[in-house]
Amino acid sequence: MFSVVIPLYNKSKMIGRTIQSVLDQYCQNFEVVVVNDGSTDDSAEVVMSFKDERIRLINQNNKGVSAARNRGIAEARYDWVAFLDGDDSWNPDHLEEICTMMRNFPQEKVFVTSFVFSDNRFAFKHDRSADIFKVENYFKEVVKETLMWTSIVVVHKSCINVVGGFNEKLSRGEDRELWARLARKYGIVKSQRVTAVYNVDDADSLSKGKAEYDKSIISVIDLNGLKSYERKYFKRMIYRRLFLSLKDMDVTEVVAILCKHRLQLLR
Repeated sequence: MFSVVIPLYNKSKMIGRTIQSVLDQYCQNFEVVVVNDGSTDDSAEVVMSFKDERIRLINQNNKGVSAARNRGIAEARYDWVAFLDGDDSWNPDHLEEICTMMRNFPQEKVFVTSFVFSDNRFAFKHDRSADIFKVENYFKEVVKETLMWTSIVVVHKSCINVVGGFNEKLSRGEDRELWARLARKYGIVKSQRVTAVYNVDDADSLSKGKAEYDKSIISVIDLNGLKSYERKYFKRMIYRRLFLSLKDMDVTEVVAILCKHRLQLLR
């Protein structure tokens, strides 16, 4: 059984399609936990229009997407938590593919499929010798390929209890920060099968825009003690943010980044 956790904030135009993509799954063993994070539109009404007892709507004051996901995890009744954002969608075989992966790797606890962008933009993928495989070196491979993205990730709830949930101080990169913690502790099983669509057409998407420095993953990165590919992965992330800040002539942010990371970047 899966607990599908969907954070919701002002997605009235998209959430109906998102929920329907869950209800259309070939695998029907799930509950849907929608956490309405203080929406000011009629998103909650759209959710309530679905007459399916497996759907639960939980309302809370606006605390951000990380807090909404964490609330969903806490409310989940089943051990396997599947994440899906309120403007994305699954293909009907998503949970079925996860079940196949679980049968192939019964000892593992973190599973991810593959996705496409809604605008069909190019996404790099490493060449693989198998359709379902265990990622050998997460930090080495993720430098080029987006191995994990929220709406294709399924995690055993015990893993979240061990490494902690989403960092509620962050509004950008909070997913990558959690994936890194999971990758340090657990194996990642990946499927080449595309089972989800990453929506980039919504102007209000959480994935768009540049978050404030203090709310971005850059503010919590600490290169001290990191080695090899993990260090390279996070170092590259810092340089990218620094480049964007210089391009935007955001002097305050440039100073903040250099004050925190200058000595680390030089090593």
